[in-house]
Amino acid sequence: MSIIGTAFFAAIGYYIIVYKALGRRRLVKTQTFWDILFTVLLPMLFIGTFSGLATAVIEGVLFSIFTALTPKPLTEEELNNYK
Repeated sequence: MSIIGTAFFAAIGYYIIVYKALGRRRLVKTQTFWDILFTVLLPMLFIGTFSGLATAVIEGVLFSIFTALTPKPLTEEELNNYK
């Protein structure tokens, strides 16, 4: 499997785990923290091999894209406007 394919599935896996563990509201509030964690710190774990480092960097970028696309939860006021 290519590096991009591996990174794509790793990013989806990390996103699902963080989404389930925190919930949408907390994920959106702490989005910057998770982006830094997965884009900068995760590649440091795989610095020994080029393919590991490349996979981790691409995975971090994809994870950042996924968190940016996560819709923000509606507030009570916005919910009441729809009723």
